[in-house]
Amino acid sequence: MKKTIVRIIFALAMPLMVFTSCIKDELPNTEADILDIILDKDVIISKKIENERITVFISPGAYGDRKNIRNISYVLSEGATIIRGNDSYDYSISHEIEVMSEDGNWKKTHEVRILEMAFPTEYYFENWSENRSSTGVYDECFERLMDDEGNESDLYIWASGNMGYRITGKGQNPDDYPTYKTLSQDDANNGAYATILETRYVGKIGQGSPLAAGNMFIGEFSGKGINIMKEQMKATRFGMPFNKIPKTLKAWFKYKSGGVINEYNADGDIVGTYTDPANGSNQDYAAIYAIMFDNVKAKDLYGKNYLDGSTILSSPAEVGRAILTDNDKYGTPTNEHGYPNEYIYKELPFTFSKAIDPDRLAKYEYSIAIVFSSSYYGAEFKGAPGSKLWVDDVVLECE
Repeated sequence: MKKTIVRIIFALAMPLMVFTSCIKDELPNTEADILDIILDKDVIISKKIENERITVFISPGAYGDRKNIRNISYVLSEGATIIRGNDSYDYSISHEIEVMSEDGNWKKTHEVRILEMAFPTEYYFENWSENRSSTGVYDECFERLMDDEGNESDLYIWASGNMGYRITGKGQNPDDYPTYKTLSQDDANNGAYATILETRYVGKIGQGSPLAAGNMFIGEFSGKGINIMKEQMKATRFGMPFNKIPKTLKAWFKYKSGGVINEYNADGDIVGTYTDPANGSNQDYAAIYAIMFDNVKAKDLYGKNYLDGSTILSSPAEVGRAILTDNDKYGTPTNEHGYPNEYIYKELPFTFSKAIDPDRLAKYEYSIAIVFSSSYYGAEFKGAPGSKLWVDDVVLECE
């Protein structure tokens, strides 16, 4: 009898469950994102699509002065529409596109830049902006380029893990984050600013990623399509297309190691120390390197034309590298208080494992990634809290 009653109740409830499910499935979408941008010519070399900022790099001369680029298609969130900016065709300067969600309750303004590919090779870390969120504010570094007509473009080629760190809620101010600009001009090598990278302890809230190393790299940090807390190695997308042969990576830096590399469990408790298989040491050390790789081969291998945290130093797509290997990676000279006041200068020559095809190079089929981190194994969440790397005045010397 009881089984019969249960069957009757379940039978009556099923249509209601299906009906409710259909209503939920048909609710209007609340997202107002630009997911992709498509041009009417096959001239796109690279795209960087971030939350509210889209940068498209095109072949030089493809659209003249870029003041009348028509036939652009935007791929939007489901049901979203463009409500402002789609009737202007001047992309010689920063261009705003405003998108409204399908439900009509949300709007988002996207800053779109279409730039001719002109990759800078000198980096002085003087230009910074603030990215504000509900949990705090963090620093972002960008390069500023000027074209032949005097138009300036802010080029966000640098990325960091700050976006992932903000999820922890531990960063209220920029210098609470793993990557931030110097707080005093006296702490820079030259100019007003340098970049500081500091390894932070996250703990249990990191969901198995108890440490956040300070890092800055050429590429993109993106959580699209992944669980950013559990798959951070996939979130680091290293490299941008490049058409020159690099010779030397030159940099000014100073470094203080936080000490022993600890290993942690899922609760963020120390369970042992990590011994570096490369040198047998358990001391944390800095990462300063550049990797040149074949982005066509990377796409064949991984389905993407970039490298991530799990492949950046071990990919068969690599063709050459420049890397800091001497003992200064463990720490630069300090004063009587144990503080590294003075920057030191290094020239790191490139060594190549594969020949570079000049025809493919001209077509941007190779990419360059420059990487700085306060903990060499930071991408694997291994390091020492308090490890701190200052970097300034970097030059990528090319043939």
